[in-house]
Amino acid sequence: INKYLAITVVKESKIGRITTDEDAFKDMVESVIRNNREKYHKHFQFGWTGTPGLANSIAMERLPLPSLLVVNATTMHHHLPEDPPQHLTSAAIEMFLDSIIAETAPSYGGDSWPIRIFRAYYNAKTSLEEMWQGNPVLTAVLFGLPLGFLSLICYSIWCSDILDADDEEDDQHEKKE
Repeated sequence: INKYLAITVVKESKIGRITTDEDAFKDMVESVIRNNREKYHKHFQFGWTGTPGLANSIAMERLPLPSLLVVNATTMHHHLPEDPPQHLTSAAIEMFLDSIIAETAPSYGGDSWPIRIFRAYYNAKTSLEEMWQGNPVLTAVLFGLPLGFLSLICYSIWCSDILDADDEEDDQHEKKE
């Protein structure tokens, strides 16, 4: 059976705690699920994640926290509520899930080549940003050293002829005199 994966996205601290607002949002989504089990169980698999990096990678953007993300795992399309997370109510979440079932909700992403390329670009960009935020000196050395050697190699390949040409012209001028 083709089910959507509905993920509540929150951010856990290093000791596994989440903020009160995020916990209330997670509980609200859970209550919508429990109160409407017969309606949504055959269409959705529900869960939550404490690491927003995974959800950001799927959505290819930084999601506001807390957030609700619904993913079609077979087509890699995803759905996001149009309302900001702090304005979502139980009724708004139900309307959002109903629009996904009715296939009227806007879908984003997919598995086409342009999306794959953009996803690779997004993941590389976020990895570099995280490296820079974690240790800027190491990141600068990691990329600066190879780029310095590459620039020296390119300079010696393309600019050595210019230096040799000046020497040859000087030799020819001396011979003519």
